[in-house]
Amino acid sequence: MADFRGILQNLPEVTPPVEKKLSFNVKLKWTLIVLVAFFIMANISLFGLNPVGLDRFQFYAIIMGTDFGSIISLGIGPIVMASIILQLLVGSKILDIDTTSEEGKKFFQGLQKLLVFFFIIFEAMVYVLMGGLQAQAGSLFGISYTIWIIFQLLLGGLAILFLDEICHKWGFGSGVSLFIAAGVGWRLIAEAFAFLDTQGNFSASGKVLQLVTSLMSSPPDTTTFLLAFAAILATVILFLIVVWAQSLKIEIPLSYDRLRGIFNEMASSILLCK
Repeated sequence: MADFRGILQNLPEVTPPVEKKLSFNVKLKWTLIVLVAFFIMANISLFGLNPVGLDRFQFYAIIMGTDFGSIISLGIGPIVMASIILQLLVGSKILDIDTTSEEGKKFFQGLQKLLVFFFIIFEAMVYVLMGGLQAQAGSLFGISYTIWIIFQLLLGGLAILFLDEICHKWGFGSGVSLFIAAGVGWRLIAEAFAFLDTQGNFSASGKVLQLVTSLMSSPPDTTTFLLAFAAILATVILFLIVVWAQSLKIEIPLSYDRLRGIFNEMASSILLCK
């Protein structure tokens, strides 16, 4: 057991800062570095990938903070899955880990990282072998494109893991939240101001551009205007609802101790009656 704990505590990790409290500029710098690295990798397509069927993952990719078909197709999936499973095991006492102690925290973090490594391998194989990400026929240097895609997904999954760790230790908040916010923000901007079609030709496909061009046309295109305006209005309303819900604070009073006192009094009364 001691050897296993030693292995967990010696897993590769991002070196934490020496200072206990980092300055705002340092955190901002590293957060921007992580964000730029995320967008760069999101635009690196998987080598040897057959792009057929990627559109079906469009909305799932937003939740997973990724771009399917890129080297980071796994996104935050392995991190979230490992965190949920480990917290369930610890919360149900199936794994007895004292997370209040310093040693327990290190053991918990090491075990979580080990689980992330496992799910990176597992999900990469499942996506490719089950046909989610289809490889081209053929091979390169005698190695099947299927193996090459799995290898690229492993590299991308490890990159997301360590970028999340950099954000935790050197930047603002969680890398998982940052990747989701970045993916959602990127898609909002693209849907609002996109001016190129899939062939690279100029086309006012963004909702804001459609709104403007429909008013400038002669006669005005009422149908296009209403559809674009409805999409923009729905996005604004949804954003305001999410911000409002996020700011809510609901306090639920618990009276467990009082009930326990009542039950004790009832038990005492029963004993006295006997």
